[in-house]
Amino acid sequence: MSPLFLLFAAMAQTPTPPPDAAEDSSPASVAAAADEDEEEGPWTGSAGLGASFFTGNARTFTITGDALAEYESPVWALTLEADGAYGNAATEDEEEREVTALTLGGWARGDYRFTRLLSAYTFLGVQTDHPASLELRTEVELGAGFTLLERTKKSKELLLRTYLGAGYAKDRRFQYTPTRENLPDVTQWSPAVGLAFRYDINEHVYVREDAVLLPDIFGDPRVLLDSTTKLSVDMTDRFALTTYFELQHDSAPAAGKVRTDTSLSVGAELEL
Repeated sequence: MSPLFLLFAAMAQTPTPPPDAAEDSSPASVAAAADEDEEEGPWTGSAGLGASFFTGNARTFTITGDALAEYESPVWALTLEADGAYGNAATEDEEEREVTALTLGGWARGDYRFTRLLSAYTFLGVQTDHPASLELRTEVELGAGFTLLERTKKSKELLLRTYLGAGYAKDRRFQYTPTRENLPDVTQWSPAVGLAFRYDINEHVYVREDAVLLPDIFGDPRVLLDSTTKLSVDMTDRFALTTYFELQHDSAPAAGKVRTDTSLSVGAELEL
């Protein structure tokens, strides 16, 4: 496990309140807690920002950002998400700067729950990644979700949901460096296997994992895997420190590109 995960978890530990505080269950306090719960609407959202800068022997910087909006009701759920990154570094002759990160993506997901166990979902996504020679990827998924574990008590959320569906993805490829040239486009039809997991370690710390596997079994052999692990530590009711570990694997990337990209970012997040 990354030392950053351990550091954030340690920062979030708080002493156990005294017994007197735990026994405070007066009607006024209960009513206040109820009012607080009632004020929470079906929409929640957050926005985060992270950055790193290096000077001296290495002169680089990277900026990352993300935004999330979620709607939740007993029957419907909607998730809107966007993230991006930009970074560059000085070349060896220090006369120019080379782009090391230039990505932007947006995703929308809708779920309809038939029962507490079974749901149907639709997923749409677009993404660009210049260092990977990906000009534009468009994605569509349709399928069913299966909720295996769910607990929604305040500050004690637990969720484990799996997905099984069919996916379509089209990559428009373009080589940006060292020379600019068009590359052949790639289309993929495949089954989709996904996982969504969230666990509240305590009232201040939670872990979230989202992953999807897309193996192409109809055309040329190709496997796409996206995984995002998030650790969030609440410093106040609306401000949190976050760390993300992202893994993207493409078994058949553009010519000259590696198959697996990973990133570890640390930042701050504001709940909206």
